[in-house]
Amino acid sequence: MEGAAREILWRRFDAFFTNGRCDLIGGVPSVKQETIIKLAVFNVIFVIAEVVMFSRGLGNLASDPLTALVIGAASLAAFIGVNYWILVSSGKRKAVKTDKLKNAQDYREALESWQGPKNPFNNELREAIHQLDLYYQKQTALKALLGDQAKEPGNPFLSVSEDVQGCLFSNMKKLLNRMTILDPEDHSKMPLHTEFIHHVLGQNKQLLSQYDNLIIEISQIGDSKDLENLHLENITDALRELRSEQVPHTEMMQGLMQQGGED
Repeated sequence: MEGAAREILWRRFDAFFTNGRCDLIGGVPSVKQETIIKLAVFNVIFVIAEVVMFSRGLGNLASDPLTALVIGAASLAAFIGVNYWILVSSGKRKAVKTDKLKNAQDYREALESWQGPKNPFNNELREAIHQLDLYYQKQTALKALLGDQAKEPGNPFLSVSEDVQGCLFSNMKKLLNRMTILDPEDHSKMPLHTEFIHHVLGQNKQLLSQYDNLIIEISQIGDSKDLENLHLENITDALRELRSEQVPHTEMMQGLMQQGGED
């Protein structure tokens, strides 16, 4: 009885560390590091307590089959209940103050915080995170191609790169703001949200494509001196178009308010 109890406990413990990242209960994705720590601490304490209770010479509950059965059932319920509560409580969304976001990691964490089983735009959020990662991969490649010129202040290519980053960050803020007002239960407004989110992601995709074309052109130049003859019209035009384009954000918000008044 004692050996079987210990084996069950260690199986639970092993299952937590194998699946605890995102499959422990309900397949919750993108579990935060803080939540993982809470789960780990609870489960370690739980396993130790169970071992103490069922070990001979300590709790020695295994000597009484009926008591062991009752305690075992109660501990199993506590194990599932507390783990579930930790996961659910960590999934509560808080509005992100976008003015506090300073770098790519801030935006990544903010986007990841909105991922969850009830969010219908998980795929779009993953795409936005991928676009951030893609930009920084390309930026690293650009600096490597520029070599020593990347260290020069006012380098036009790095200035363009920073402009691309600024536009991406601006669009990520729009996505985060949209997540703040999103109500997954309100299906009537879902087409409006979908159109806006896909529009923003499409802008990012177009901008990253132009940025990639610029890097490809630079990579084809053998002498760094020839960089001075490289034209930046395509990507600067794309940036100008993106800035001048009035995303129908205000109109969409007015539409949401009008629909809300009609409900």
